[in-house]
Amino acid sequence: MEDEVMELNDLEEMMRKLTIKERRASTLYNLELKIDTVNKDLYEVMLRAENMLEFLAAANSDQLSAATRIIFRKGVASFPQGSSAIDQFIERCLSHPSDTVKEFGLRGAYTLWDASLPVATNNIHLILKNCLPMATGVSATVIQMLAKLLPPLFTDPQVQAGLQAALECSDTIRCRVYDIVCQILQQHPEHFPTAEPILQRALADLDTNDVLLQTNVLEILAPLVATLDGFAYIEKVDLFNKLKTILNSVARTPFIRFILPDALRFYGNAASLQPAIFFARYPEAIDFIFEQGYTEDDTFSLIAYESIAVVAAKDEGKIYLHNNLKDKMDKLLGAIKKLIHSSRDQCGPRFIDSLTNIIAAENADSTVNNQISVIARDFYEAAAGRSDLQMVMELFVIPFSEVKMASLKLLSAIIEYRWGQLYLKDTPCFIEGLLNRSLDSDAQVTRYKYEVIKKLATSTVFDRFDIIALQQYVSDGAFYKKATVEVDFEGGQ
Repeated sequence: MEDEVMELNDLEEMMRKLTIKERRASTLYNLELKIDTVNKDLYEVMLRAENMLEFLAAANSDQLSAATRIIFRKGVASFPQGSSAIDQFIERCLSHPSDTVKEFGLRGAYTLWDASLPVATNNIHLILKNCLPMATGVSATVIQMLAKLLPPLFTDPQVQAGLQAALECSDTIRCRVYDIVCQILQQHPEHFPTAEPILQRALADLDTNDVLLQTNVLEILAPLVATLDGFAYIEKVDLFNKLKTILNSVARTPFIRFILPDALRFYGNAASLQPAIFFARYPEAIDFIFEQGYTEDDTFSLIAYESIAVVAAKDEGKIYLHNNLKDKMDKLLGAIKKLIHSSRDQCGPRFIDSLTNIIAAENADSTVNNQISVIARDFYEAAAGRSDLQMVMELFVIPFSEVKMASLKLLSAIIEYRWGQLYLKDTPCFIEGLLNRSLDSDAQVTRYKYEVIKKLATSTVFDRFDIIALQQYVSDGAFYKKATVEVDFEGGQ
């Protein structure tokens, strides 16, 4: 009993010292050293101490990080099923007038959530009420958590009132609400009726003359069109045509640079879900995407390629583009080699990735049907202008890791098809270049190249000499270094 009193007194003394600026750092250090010896009862005493909130309100970022380790990691370890004492402490933090203390409470709720422990319903309401409107840098955490925690409570009037209250804050806070709601709707389309007032507010923001706000809202709404229910809703509110009107209104102004990238992605996501239906109903949308691919602006061209790649990534999209828009695809792909080499460094690998997504089979692990194989070959030949992998080899030897990795991913997609393996066989020096370990300078690239060579080593199209070399490379491993033997001769001879 004597020891328990001393432990309690020691803890209370530490709590007092935490409020003294000059003693704070050393006290935290000692507390962290001893926290594992604190039993559950004392831990709860620590959480209830008024000194704790006073300390948190005055602490700096390093001290708050240490406090997070001391309080919440200890709490998760001591109470693996959760604890009302922890919930109450987090509630006190989230209700505190100091934003710093609120943020600390948010950290605690996140720690519980990340450990798959329940977050008290009242604390979810407090995060919505007090953290969502905060101007500090916690928005990503708040959005991530509420998008996952709110679905079971979404129809609760208190939740809807909290979301509506946040809508009356700044444009930035309003966009956070839109982001949370759209993430929820992607996974829980049954909430579309409840979300209607919020979605209508988002659509109203698209009607403003604030291009930056329009751009943010459009970016948030864009993922909705990748789901059947979201696509149906976007059609119901006629957003595809509304977007066209918005683009026409800023077409000849500098503001087009802000909204055009998200507009292209929006149309691309919509077309990827139901290509035949989308292109039949909105043919001008696909024309618009292709037109941007032919511009002299690398940024617009890149996003056009990426948007088409989203469509072509699915077999249904490949078939539609090949059967109905082959001339446009040939023209678009015919320019990609020049764009890869002439665009800025950060764009080149993304152009290659787009070509990879256009060519790659949707289900590479299963047997690729002949129709998709023929379409992929046609798309590749339109881009390369020839029937071998000379273009891929020229990209592979560029001494930049990002380009080399992108070229290997393209090669990996191509050799899923038999024609790709035959084209590789017919490309002089490419296999030798792949097997040359002296070109390996990046561990991630080396590891990925090894996986590509493992695929090639099981091929039946190469001659015996190449197969033996490929299989030996695989046997040696990704990071094999050939041993060199040096011989010392006695007497320096």
